[in-house]
Parts: sequence; structure tokens; C-alpha cells
Amino acid sequence: MKKLLVFVLFLGLTVLLNTGVQAQCAMCKMAAESGTQADNSPVLGLNQGILYLAVVPYISFSVIAFLWWRGYKRRQKEEAELGY
Repeated sequence: MKKLLVFVLFLGLTVLLNTGVQAQCAMCKMAAESGTQADNSPVLGLNQGILYLAVVPYISFSVIAFLWWRGYKRRQKEEAELGY
């Protein structure tokens, strides 16, 4: 229980005490803005990179959640077979 409390407090402080940062350099921002009107392959690559970076955490979380769920179901089945 204490570990959970420490984790929640750490997570809360991390979310609340973040600082704003400039996410793009000037050249990347200019290329992204100018390439939206035309079919520009570097801009398409930039957009694909952004999507890749956004999808990886969701896939990772889904895999971890699935493995946890599968283990939980196996433990329930074993406990039912043993009569707990």
C-alpha cells in the first residue's frame, strides 16, 4: 500500500510540476507548416514519425495489460481447480 501511495504521489507531482518546452526547432516547424499545402515527402515522413511515437506507448500498455489479464485468469482457474 505504501508503494502505491508513493507511486501515485510521484505521478501526481510529475504531472503538476511539468514545464513548458519548445517541441520543435524552427526549421522543422517551418517545413511542417509549408508542406501541409503541397504533397511533400519530408513532411509526410515527419507525420509518420509523430504517429509512430504516439502509437508505441498505447501498444506497450495494451501488451502489459493483456499479459496481466491472462495471468489473472490463469490464477483464477488454478484456484478454482484446487478449491480455494
